[in-house]
Amino acid sequence: MALILSALAFLFSLFSFFFLKSYLKRRTNKEHILSEARDEVDQISKIINQATERDISLIEERQQDLKNLLKETEKRISVYIKEVERTQKAEEVHIKLNSEKKKKSSAEEYKELGKNRYKIKEQPDLPLDADEQPKEPSDKALNEQIISLLHSGFSVPLIASSLKISIAEVEMRISNEV
Repeated sequence: MALILSALAFLFSLFSFFFLKSYLKRRTNKEHILSEARDEVDQISKIINQATERDISLIEERQQDLKNLLKETEKRISVYIKEVERTQKAEEVHIKLNSEKKKKSSAEEYKELGKNRYKIKEQPDLPLDADEQPKEPSDKALNEQIISLLHSGFSVPLIASSLKISIAEVEMRISNEV
């Protein structure tokens, strides 16, 4: 019986030896190692591609957000620039008006007003045809008259009374012209 047991142990050892030898041969075979390396490289490439696509989509989204923000900023800047220009023009007009007022003393102003009033009354009237009614001066002509009277030194109420229009209308036309 010992002999049979020894023979079986020997056969088992021999079988194990050949099995382990073939197993090690398969595991250390260059094709097997290359296929494992290829699989691992493919897996890594797939992970890198997924991460790259995700990052690209995030960058594109942020780029679009930045473009929208830049458009909004450009709109706000243009509105701000227009407002600053409008304010500067208003300040210039205000400074001009103040400097013109300061240039003339009140006595000189009244003398000049008297002279200018006399000049306006001296202007001859144009002859009218019998069928033609006197026409209201056009808006442009009226605006020019108002501006010229203003530059001549007339006050707003005096201009309004000489042209037979309201003070508010004179002020409105002056603000539109300036």
